[in-house]
Amino acid sequence: MPSWRFITTVALSLFLIPVLFSLRSATAASRTTPIPSTSASVEADVPPGVADETRALAKGLLEPAASPEWTAPFGVRFQDESTNLPVMALFAMPGEAVAIEAVPGESGGPFRLSADGGTLDAAGEGRWTWSAPRAAGLYPLVLTDAAGRSIRLQAFVMVPYAGESELNGYAVGQYQAKPLHGRPVYERPQGLVEIRPELLDQPVSPHFQLGQFLCKQAGPFPKYLLLRTRLLVKLELLLDEVQAEGIDASTFTIMSGFRTPRYNAAIGNTTIYSRHSYGDAADIFIDEDGDGLMDDLDGDHRSTLADARVLGQIVDRLEASPTYEPFIGGLGLYGAKPNHGPFVHVDTRGFTARW
Repeated sequence: MPSWRFITTVALSLFLIPVLFSLRSATAASRTTPIPSTSASVEADVPPGVADETRALAKGLLEPAASPEWTAPFGVRFQDESTNLPVMALFAMPGEAVAIEAVPGESGGPFRLSADGGTLDAAGEGRWTWSAPRAAGLYPLVLTDAAGRSIRLQAFVMVPYAGESELNGYAVGQYQAKPLHGRPVYERPQGLVEIRPELLDQPVSPHFQLGQFLCKQAGPFPKYLLLRTRLLVKLELLLDEVQAEGIDASTFTIMSGFRTPRYNAAIGNTTIYSRHSYGDAADIFIDEDGDGLMDDLDGDHRSTLADARVLGQIVDRLEASPTYEPFIGGLGLYGAKPNHGPFVHVDTRGFTARW
């Protein structure tokens, strides 16, 4: 039996069905898979600047027998995600009804769900409907089993967005009126997370905080951000695989997360459909020595494009597994420039793209 098993979700007809799978065994057979040279599309997103034993599994529900002590021996399903991580972000519109379900594992319940705002209605054993508050903000939800073990959902209620070029004085710019090739993932967002200084350090997953994904656009608070849960899950999954390769990485440095369309254009990016503007992209590198540059991953004592390739090869090995389908997306490798070191772009656009 493989050591690690995860639950994620895939779409079948009108239903989102959790699928139990093993990425660890699937990727082990393809450790030498080279990076493909073909690409479905190109997105040149170049911005202007630059644990210890607790490892990120964030990947969905672990098989109970394999769960490390720091994860919950049960899971939670919400929207189109499943996880047993101790913390994960959830994003909702004001008044939105969100179905939340406890997924029994080693712990069979009973389960209790508490909400710091909004209303909860029981929908059956281990199932609830949470109606989000009307006011924007952070309203944590905590799912607890009979032994007091818990999973915290960082529920952010967003501010409605109807395509305005400015939102409460914050320059957003203009999203494209028509989604690229009619793909739903390129539709204009319906809401944005309102960011105030006190929210910057809030965790959105075990190894990442909300402020790491904030657009670098200058201006006073409040600022606004779009972030997708699926990206956070992918980053945690990738981090786990990097650590499994024996690479010293306690987290990833997020060089660029969300970008408003205005900022994306201001930095000279001609990609009008940048995934950064849709909340599911991040430019990342590993920086354990704290010098602001990608660490030497290939052993040549330099920080070069070759180090980005090492990280990219791990992404490709993961995507070679059909069970990784929910996390498929773009992969871009970038070498050093005068204003930044090597880095890797990853996103969850739903189809393969390489550059």
